[in-house]
Amino acid sequence: MIGISIAWIIIGVTVFVSWQAFEKSWLFDKLLLNPYSVRHRKEYYRVISHVLIHADWTHLLFNMFTFYSFGTFMESVFTNEGLFLSFFPGYYYWGEKTGEALFLLLYLLGGIAATIPSILKHGNNFGYNAVGASGAVSAIMMAFMIMFPNFQVSFFMFIPMPAWVGALIFLGLEHYLSRTQRSSNIAHDAHIWGALFGILFVIFLNPEFLTHFISEVRESIGF
Repeated sequence: MIGISIAWIIIGVTVFVSWQAFEKSWLFDKLLLNPYSVRHRKEYYRVISHVLIHADWTHLLFNMFTFYSFGTFMESVFTNEGLFLSFFPGYYYWGEKTGEALFLLLYLLGGIAATIPSILKHGNNFGYNAVGASGAVSAIMMAFMIMFPNFQVSFFMFIPMPAWVGALIFLGLEHYLSRTQRSSNIAHDAHIWGALFGILFVIFLNPEFLTHFISEVRESIGF
């Protein structure tokens, strides 16, 4: 891709804004997701702004490392004409800017989709807050896993496995944790909704990815 990588811009902006929010509590409070403020004060910008800030450096670095691992690869698919048209042959109007826009939409809309459970559940709870890019990152990661089900990934950073196995483990584990750790500060529902958006986004662009994913899984398990 010619020019500056969208993925690297996202990483740079997120690291900078998170760092500033670590240093300035007023900025942190201004940008975090507070469903009560979204619902009753019409502060809709929080649905996006919370993606730019994190609870601490560990939270930030983990999200950005995961995004880098999957996002730079996915960006190359969306912004390379040959790759893009091989995966999405119906989009004859492709252009580099179109690919960049689709990649950015996948990330941002994934982050927005991930806020839905929080707003529905906690819209009347002024004390509930959430921060982080986990939902948006989950959308990117799951889109990758649907498109490349047999690609080897490292779950928890060190356990190698096919992407389809990682996808099932991720969704299953997040569902389990969302049920058993209701008092946790980690928004497991946001991870699930972000991941589901990533799946739907790819299938919307090319429905054949769903049948391809299923056939690859069946072949892998010998079914």
